[in-house]
Amino acid sequence: MELGLVTDTAADLSPKVLQEEAVGLVPIYVHLMGRRYKDWQELTPDALYQAMRAGAEPVTEPPGVEDFAEIYERYLQVYDRLLSIHVSGELSKTVERAREAALKVAPTRIRVVDSGMVSAGLGAMVLRAVEMLRRGAEEEAIVREMERMRRSSLFFSVADLSHLARNGRLPRFGEVVGNLLGLRPILRIEKGHIRFLRVARESAVPEALARLVLEEFQGRSARITIAHTDAKSEWLEELKKGLESALRLERGRITRSGATIAANVGLGALAVHAYAVE
Repeated sequence: MELGLVTDTAADLSPKVLQEEAVGLVPIYVHLMGRRYKDWQELTPDALYQAMRAGAEPVTEPPGVEDFAEIYERYLQVYDRLLSIHVSGELSKTVERAREAALKVAPTRIRVVDSGMVSAGLGAMVLRAVEMLRRGAEEEAIVREMERMRRSSLFFSVADLSHLARNGRLPRFGEVVGNLLGLRPILRIEKGHIRFLRVARESAVPEALARLVLEEFQGRSARITIAHTDAKSEWLEELKKGLESALRLERGRITRSGATIAANVGLGALAVHAYAVE
């Protein structure tokens, strides 16, 4: 039986990449300056960052059940079954809508997976599923790998915590601590939730993120994804070099984050996801 894959734009994988890999894409919506856009499809990261630098404040909206249903119906004309991998249900109602659509369209042919991740982490899981499919892996093996990768590491830092607090993604005390100290918070996605780890001087953010990854992967090879929302180019280079020089890097990539992420973390955010292949 042939298996197809579906994800959403919180994976921060470009429509072109997903099209090349035959992965179905359900866009999360972005409200910006009085208009509603499909993240990545109608609003590129560059256009979004430009609008945010000018003072715009985007707001996201999860896809509707009908959005998922349309993709599911189209892909089930080609594939026997679908594996639909989505942003953490603790951070978005996207996976909830996916499950509703699956029940409506073909409950016995669609399996919806809550990745427990977002951005670089979700993107890495989707690409790993693509890789395993190419090698002939069965659905159950891919699902087990997705479950393992739910426990992988996604560390990130934001310019301030106000966006996360405003959107209910972080307790208010976290915003107060971060802003009073005038430092950059270092956070982690853990079991689908955002966990506050520590603070770091702004200039030390790349080093702090690299150190967290290195502490976890000492002596082991890892696959790395760096994601950002218009972060400083020197930070990207510093983080990249810090990981390359001290880590057995099997594979790495850098991606910009779309509106789904930028609306909730603001500009200047920097993230790194790491996992080992077993």
